[in-house]
Amino acid sequence: MTAARASGPPPSPTDASVDRLGRSVRLCCVALGALVLVAALSGSALALDGPADTLNTTTPSDDTTTPIDDATGTTDVIVRFTPVGDPDALGEPDGNGSVAVADLREHAAAEQTAFEAFAESRDGVTVEREFWLANAMLVTVDADAVTTASLLSVANVTGVHGNVAVTPLDAATATRSGSGSQPPHPQVDAEPSGSYTAGLRLVDAPTAWERFDTRGAGATVAVIDTGVDPSHQDIDLSGWASFDENGTVVSRELADASDPDGHGTHVAGTVAGGDASGTHIGVAPEADLVALDTFAEDDTATFAGVIAAMEHATTESDADVLQMSLGASGTFRGFIAPVRNARATGAVVVAAAGNEGANTSSGPGNVYDALAVGAVDAVDDERTVAEFSSGQSINASAAFERYPEEWPERYVVPDVSAPGVGVVSAEAGTRNGYVRRQGTSMAAPHVSGIAALAVAATDGQVTDADLQAAIVDTAVHPANATAPDDRYGHGIVDAPAAVDAAVAATPPEAESTNEGDTSGRANRDSQEETRSEDGVPGFGGVAAVVALVAAAGLSTRRGV
Repeated sequence: MTAARASGPPPSPTDASVDRLGRSVRLCCVALGALVLVAALSGSALALDGPADTLNTTTPSDDTTTPIDDATGTTDVIVRFTPVGDPDALGEPDGNGSVAVADLREHAAAEQTAFEAFAESRDGVTVEREFWLANAMLVTVDADAVTTASLLSVANVTGVHGNVAVTPLDAATATRSGSGSQPPHPQVDAEPSGSYTAGLRLVDAPTAWERFDTRGAGATVAVIDTGVDPSHQDIDLSGWASFDENGTVVSRELADASDPDGHGTHVAGTVAGGDASGTHIGVAPEADLVALDTFAEDDTATFAGVIAAMEHATTESDADVLQMSLGASGTFRGFIAPVRNARATGAVVVAAAGNEGANTSSGPGNVYDALAVGAVDAVDDERTVAEFSSGQSINASAAFERYPEEWPERYVVPDVSAPGVGVVSAEAGTRNGYVRRQGTSMAAPHVSGIAALAVAATDGQVTDADLQAAIVDTAVHPANATAPDDRYGHGIVDAPAAVDAAVAATPPEAESTNEGDTSGRANRDSQEETRSEDGVPGFGGVAAVVALVAAAGLSTRRGV
């Protein structure tokens, strides 16, 4: 499979590359049939108002800076081991029994054996938890007796860093306007302007629903956040798990689901919320929604908790999409391996770009393999990027020092933009309340919902690489730019065009046209002919031309 989603250095002649080339040729044939359609781009516009909402923290990019150096007594650190060199070489995903997951587990077990022996023989070193997705361990050390150098001397250890804290951020200082006299999240009865939120109208979700006869049934989105309140009338959870600061599962019982903060509930509503109020709030209202809570009561989470949630999402939840409106300010090399390995299991990782404005970005969104999302205003005729929305041209060498050879030297964040200003969605702690929130945290779930629609429309057959390419390459830039920039990325996401491109990128023999089936995954082995499509997708354009470019691998995507 293909783990990297955007252009980079020329591929080496590996088996994975040959497979990609063969697939590209097949996809070109599929897309050529649609070239007679003409794309005419139009749409709503965007601007900025009020405080930004995201999850953020500041972390060092240097893995050798550890809490041990200045600590006394016991402290927790994350010990990192040699990552998988090429996730493309892992086995193809196969549902919950993914061969890729087995390969990752086997690799991690082999790499971590020497450190396990070291910890057993050394006083002051205790392994608390092992992580296969990041190939890492959470380790408690006695800083008075153990040095960073002693940990780094163990075979296969590549770095040591802290168990990074992640916290919610609601900062009026990140906005262009707003005196702070108004509540940061004003409650509303429902969207006052019609039966769809402004965000759903901008990405044109209703057209995608009608054209492809799907609202996401059969796709699974894991929302890694502050939790989700299942008592809200527009929230229907199919799974739940919560994790403590060590990454240990606290609860798997759906009855325990909650969200004291409200951030996760709002995000989940935008992904897959219903329309009980008379207003549709979710992009993919029939997708399976799994809530993974990594935050404590004080609204803090840790690197270990987030990685544990990602592991759960890619195995027990069998998620197609990891929705991550959280992050660490700046570039953090620690996120590279878990994002790449999550991609290797077949999932896409949709992440908020950050809320610190131009020339900034947050991880994991700024990891090249993630699908980073910036924020625009759904009601501004100019479709302006929100001032708080992060965007940055990344020099991989300067930012990460060491990075995968498949990456380009330079790329931009975000990949795409979506509605993230004054977004109406479900309010936690209420049965029928709704609030407006804003930030790239609110933009990202629009993209996760579109990804779920594409998974459903292809009966789960679209690969993570083709799905990500479909979303990125069909985004519409208001200035008709031909290359991505660090404000819009490739442009504003277009749900019908993205789903159309995903369908075009899926081999016809792999698609199902059983109209009575909405289970998606249950018919992944179906080999029916591809469905015929007509009508005009979102923004008035057709994705056929862009799908051809994506299939042929000609898009620059993030690369600059």
